[in-house]
Amino acid sequence: MKKKYPKYEKIKDYVIKGIKARNFTDAVPSENQLAETFGVSRMTARKAIDAIEREGFVERVPGKGTFVKNKQHYTTGFFRVRPFQKWADDLNVALSTEVQEAQLVDPPVEVTKQLETSDQLIRIRRLWYFDQKPVRYEIRYLRPDICAGILWEDLKNESIHSILMNKYKLQLTRISQSMEAIVLTEETAPIFDVRPGYPVFHIKRTIYSFDDPVSYVEYFMRGEMAFRDTFSPQFDPSDFFNIQGREDVAS
Repeated sequence: MKKKYPKYEKIKDYVIKGIKARNFTDAVPSENQLAETFGVSRMTARKAIDAIEREGFVERVPGKGTFVKNKQHYTTGFFRVRPFQKWADDLNVALSTEVQEAQLVDPPVEVTKQLETSDQLIRIRRLWYFDQKPVRYEIRYLRPDICAGILWEDLKNESIHSILMNKYKLQLTRISQSMEAIVLTEETAPIFDVRPGYPVFHIKRTIYSFDDPVSYVEYFMRGEMAFRDTFSPQFDPSDFFNIQGREDVAS
């Protein structure tokens, strides 16, 4: 017996497909418009919009409507993604960048798996400085079929995420990443002008536009660097209650 497809699910899929195809780039149809178009009640249309909002595709603006969500930062666990310039601003230091490489290469096997392609990729290597002190080393791979023009951008002064979102109109919707504490080797220590064994954070990150991987990047960040940050957390309230139903005060 074929499973019945709820009407709100049909509306939800229709709107999400429109967002992915960039048919909706600003406001999405209102509850009244969806109800009239699909011949359903406004309650059903609202249920569809609620589901789309829960999946992170749209956001409601009171008194204005429902809009495609422009994610300016992404929160997962203890991680935050935002322009590196803002970290420098928080610490009141001067940020500068050295572009060490920007070219097409045959990528390592790990990268081909992350970006789901065996074709050549764009590799960009940059070294970031705070007050002329090297603090972050970046090795980034990008798919040329999505962002071939990146090689001609001002990579010394511009954020790659900003270029992808604002110039190429890519919606960066999901990030998968990990971080571990490591020590620099004889090969990597000279990049930071330190001795081998120096502690750094090693971050691996794959960035997606919906289901398509766009970029894979590895960061090496000095271990003694401390950053201040303020952001809107995304969390499940149920995580803060123990099994007896009392709020867990540990943080």
